[in-house]
Amino acid sequence: MQSLWLIYPAVIFVIGYAVYTFLGTPWGRGVVGEWRVRLAIGKSKPERQYVLNDYTVSVEGKSSQIDHIVIRENGIFVIETKNYSGRIYGNENAQEWVQVLNYGKVKNKMHNPLKQNATHIYRLKKLLPDYRLTPIVVFVQGNTAFLETDKVVSIAGMKRILARPTGEHLSFDARLKAYTTLLRAAAEKPVTKKEHLAEIAKLKSDLANNICPRCGGRLVERHGSHGTFYGCENYPRCRFTKTGTK
Repeated sequence: MQSLWLIYPAVIFVIGYAVYTFLGTPWGRGVVGEWRVRLAIGKSKPERQYVLNDYTVSVEGKSSQIDHIVIRENGIFVIETKNYSGRIYGNENAQEWVQVLNYGKVKNKMHNPLKQNATHIYRLKKLLPDYRLTPIVVFVQGNTAFLETDKVVSIAGMKRILARPTGEHLSFDARLKAYTTLLRAAAEKPVTKKEHLAEIAKLKSDLANNICPRCGGRLVERHGSHGTFYGCENYPRCRFTKTGTK
């Protein structure tokens, strides 16, 4: 019995260290962030809302992994969750944003989550053409001060958006129809993690070769008030853009 009491502290230390290490990884932080948002959203309650978490679907051969979809009387909300630390710099049009850590000593580039969520919306509209879809990008740590956009919110901001009137009024039958349509689409052609990662790799390759990751059209050079950018040849049906050079 005495030997067991000597082992317990070691076991607790190992478990604690493993949890600490996990939470320090990007994946671990992402998991924690998504769970915080899940708790804020709440569960599915047919009389109030339908919720889909970690929703993966293939539409026209392209896969999307969506953190959260919330179907309420005031609309359908497509939510992308990010649990980044540090200062984040970016705007709506930039293809990449910058994360600054360690007092400016570390800088990491990241894909613009607004564009990422816009691609999710584009694909979901193929499944729900008669519904208006509202995008929400949530920064779990609330570090939005250095972004040149008001379209990224904290968890508290997300809750306000979910609760406020939008002009939409979806009946119970309309909400149920949207929910079952999404469930059916995900069940008809399940997407494995390997397939989704392959799709992400293809998306990056398409961007590098000026191919629109949403519709497959060519990205052509255009000139706007903010300078040169590349837009999809299928505009206005597809509004994807990217900044930078070829």
